[in-house]
Amino acid sequence: MSGSTRVRIDLAYRGSSFHGFAANPDVPSVETELVSGIEKVLRHPVSLIVAGRTDRGVHATGQVVSFSTTAAHFDPLKLKSALNKLCAPDIAIQAVNVVDENFHARFSATGRRYRYRLLVSDVPDPLRSDIVWCVPPPVSIDLLNEAASKFVGSHDFSGYCRRPKGQPEADLTRVVSEATWTECGDELHFVVSANAFCQQMVRSIVGTTVEIARGRMSPDVVDRLLETGDRSLAPEVCPPQGLALEAVLY
Repeated sequence: MSGSTRVRIDLAYRGSSFHGFAANPDVPSVETELVSGIEKVLRHPVSLIVAGRTDRGVHATGQVVSFSTTAAHFDPLKLKSALNKLCAPDIAIQAVNVVDENFHARFSATGRRYRYRLLVSDVPDPLRSDIVWCVPPPVSIDLLNEAASKFVGSHDFSGYCRRPKGQPEADLTRVVSEATWTECGDELHFVVSANAFCQQMVRSIVGTTVEIARGRMSPDVVDRLLETGDRSLAPEVCPPQGLALEAVLY
């Protein structure tokens, strides 16, 4: 685009109030709110590119979007300040930067990292109900990690992903570099990093590892799912509220 400036925005959001990142008619979305704010400040239409679309109820602490602006005197700090007023309290703009014209929030990314928060308790915590998944004990962290370690490496995740609509032959091979459960206070956190993720992949992995850790499934089910790609063998995906996109790597 002649005379345009490529802009990168780093942001966080609480997904509880949104029907996902992507704009959808008649429902609130992160994209709709963000675009509305940007266009109000810059006074021209913009088309956002996002590093990774998040589903309804999923949060982000390290999301990245990019777009081009034709504004004659673009001021990153002014846009950041204005958006933090317009999009509060559920969206926070962490940084606005002018970047190389070839930067693409999605295709320039080399990896993503997600975090899932699990509260093991007989009594739910109402103050955390929209940011953790609460399950009753017992949950073995050793079994969680035994199962999670099986996902590291290059695998066809057909058994752990919702296949893209209209793309029956889509390649669902992903390379996972990290998949670890750790104790964080009274919560258990799952951190997973990969070159890319397909839809519901993290929630499917979490759901499977938790079922194994509660003694409801054998760890061997992970191997069977990775080998066969048979999604019918997998347990239900875990709920969205414990999940957050933590970082996009470039």
